Amino acid sequence: MTSTTVPCLISVLSNNLIFNLIIPHIPIQSLLALLSTSRRIRTLLKSSPDTFRYLDLTNLPVANVDRTPLDPGGISWRAERMDEALTEEEFFSGPLRGIFYSLTQQKILQNVSTLILDGMAVTTDILGEIMLDTTGTFNVRILSVRGCFKFTYPQVETRNIFQLIKLAVTQPKPPRLKALYLFGCTTPITYLKDPSWQAKALRLLPEIFPRVHQLEDPWYLPLAASPRQSIDSFDPLGNLIGLDIEKIFDDTEGVMKFDFILCRGPGHNPDKTKDPIPPRLANVPLGFGCMKCGTSPEGPAVYGISPSSWLPLLAPPPITTTSVEAAWRPPTKPNGTYPELYARCSSCIDYRRCFRCRKWICENCAGSNKAAMKYIATLLEVEAGMVPTEYLHGAVYEPRGLGMVLTDSWELRKLCLKKCMKDVWLSRS
Repeated sequence: MTSTTVPCLISVLSNNLIFNLIIPHIPIQSLLALLSTSRRIRTLLKSSPDTFRYLDLTNLPVANVDRTPLDPGGISWRAERMDEALTEEEFFSGPLRGIFYSLTQQKILQNVSTLILDGMAVTTDILGEIMLDTTGTFNVRILSVRGCFKFTYPQVETRNIFQLIKLAVTQPKPPRLKALYLFGCTTPITYLKDPSWQAKALRLLPEIFPRVHQLEDPWYLPLAASPRQSIDSFDPLGNLIGLDIEKIFDDTEGVMKFDFILCRGPGHNPDKTKDPIPPRLANVPLGFGCMKCGTSPEGPAVYGISPSSWLPLLAPPPITTTSVEAAWRPPTKPNGTYPELYARCSSCIDYRRCFRCRKWICENCAGSNKAAMKYIATLLEVEAGMVPTEYLHGAVYEPRGLGMVLTDSWELRKLCLKKCMKDVWLSRS
């Protein structure tokens, strides 16, 4: 008789391939508990620098902090009094600094290459410590701080974040940090983590979804009905005055990558418009080109062809590798080519995109926003006779009067005249 031996955990983890596939998915609490189970397991995990290569602290209870603003003076906002000299930055930085100190004492932090701090109390002070560290305390190559409430408040000094980026990429010694997930694309993080998001996309966009070959990141899908809070929410015309954003992006070329990109729409090009829009981040992924010409005046961004600054990091950050190249390289289409990325800021697309099917018309095909009414308009504009009859595709819309009660916002949303305007009009009739 032959006996079969069941492989033990140590023998399984001794295989480097299996080790690198399993360990990054284990929460840090479980890893620390596993270290205390036996001397052999502790030796195995401690001997490998890859044990804590990927570190996700988002679900660590001790890292959570009360987000109530600090007492401006005299009013007890907790049962115990706080040090009056404690600043808000120091208060919110406390839990993470405590964790970093503990991980440093255990010689763990120095091995972390991918650090996930999404939704936590990350301050600009902590962000600067990680980005500008020269002592070797941090060796982080990929950092994700998406959804951190300190970076999504309108009153946060966004200028400081870009100044940190500028300082990091222009200092004599190149930064260890090579990829920063900060503002993210238009899809909320909670939506990204939802395994059924592709099914939602298919339900929302049953006709155009088959045209989209990239199914792993919303940057390549036109899902956003309205842009998520992004850099535009921080008043870029005010907070960023005096900062040459385009120069900062040029300096980061080949040094550091981000999950946001600058809008390249012709509205920002002084050679193509008399009153150019100041530089803004592209916060609306379009999914595909113009409904008429199939492309855009600025052209799509394609991996391997376009400059790397035209392409954002893809979410979520890679788990099994620290390669920045893998973080922004999209999967290929069935024919082996890479998908095209079309993305703009809300200022360059709001008057040109159908709210229902997300199809849009470019400046070359429609010209001004007023001329775009031939392809995309609102119900109120159709009723007011502002749309040329030849562009109604033979449909007759019986005016109901502009004094009607607006029961929903469809009357004010742009719809393509070719299909969606007819569908919505018929359903309302």
